[in-house]
Amino acid sequence: MFFKKKKDDEFFPDTNDILVVFDDENKTSDIQRISEIREGTIYVTGKYAIPLDDCEVTTGAEGRNFFYRAPSQSIFETQRLAVLEQSLVLNQITAYRPPILPTSMDWTKGLLFALVFIAFIILLFK
Repeated sequence: MFFKKKKDDEFFPDTNDILVVFDDENKTSDIQRISEIREGTIYVTGKYAIPLDDCEVTTGAEGRNFFYRAPSQSIFETQRLAVLEQSLVLNQITAYRPPILPTSMDWTKGLLFALVFIAFIILLFK
């Protein structure tokens, strides 16, 4: 029961929430399934990043419905922010460099060992 494998739809979001974007100027709309709601922002991966406070929320039969009414410029900006965020995440993933392992002996350790060795020799011959 607790260790049940996910079904074939494991690549789809777990939420049934829907975002409806109305373009007031062009009288068009776009309906998308919400990927994630995080830190006061609604995300549709690669398409929209819309502030939660700018949406009207209703409850439907299958989940919540978020309505975003805005002029074309605002919709363009939310799309631009979503693409920017996705490219930043991809850049961070691809820019990963494995950590550099320290060398077995660096110069400061070598000099300290040499000074301790010389001090030990001087103390032995006094």
